[in-house]
Amino acid sequence: MSGIRWLVSYPRSGNTWTRLALWTIRHGEPAALDRLGEFGQMALSRKRMDMVLDCDTGLMTADEVEVIRPHFHRALAPTEPLVKVHDSWRVNRNGRPVHGADVTHSALYLIRDPRDVAVSWARFRHRSIDWAIDFLADTGSAVSGSASKLFTQTPQHVGSWSGHATSWIDRSGLHPLVVRYEDLVADTRGWLTAMAERLAWPASDAVIDMAVEATRFDRLARLERETGFPEHPRGTHAFFRQGQARGWQGALTPAQVARIERDHGAVMERFAYL
Repeated sequence: MSGIRWLVSYPRSGNTWTRLALWTIRHGEPAALDRLGEFGQMALSRKRMDMVLDCDTGLMTADEVEVIRPHFHRALAPTEPLVKVHDSWRVNRNGRPVHGADVTHSALYLIRDPRDVAVSWARFRHRSIDWAIDFLADTGSAVSGSASKLFTQTPQHVGSWSGHATSWIDRSGLHPLVVRYEDLVADTRGWLTAMAERLAWPASDAVIDMAVEATRFDRLARLERETGFPEHPRGTHAFFRQGQARGWQGALTPAQVARIERDHGAVMERFAYL
């Protein structure tokens, strides 16, 4: 079965780390940070979209870019084995899904405790935790949120943490394999095996073990210090830090914890975060 395999998550939920593991599974050798750009990139490159569709997205509004994105995904489907996604699932003004079933092979959805996401997102963006909590609650939140040609990527409309999760899990019709980041950290081998099966990528026990070893956070942090990481945005903290679960404890005030739980309590309870 052909089609795009979507690797979906809210920002700072383990998407890049998982992509490194899947690179190892797909290629049968340990992933290198400087080669990750060859695999599983976001389908948001303005230059690539312009070339494939013979258009100039810099002259388009964000709404007009949304209209052409399904056509772009259809063009990518025969050759793109994996696509990283931070966008929420939605339909454009023509009523067509931006990430449609017609171009989809399968989807993985990584979900992470929003309390940890808020702390990680704040550190990554050099912003306050209160700013990050606002971002996670805002249905209009976006990354690279401008259609201007000054941005190399078209906007990623991520929305709120809760809305993002329910859009893909409940409304997309793509039946993604839902993987809690915390479970992936606790049982990396088991969940990588499940993901490989969902993606229909045969992987031996030895290759799965290789992927587990290749994505140890201490190894990735060391490689980033020694060789850099091309996907690490300028001016941000180290991309690979601890990657731990429940790191929010001691980083959030009781008031901040209460606010996140008020904003996202229903979805947090659904996925055993409360």
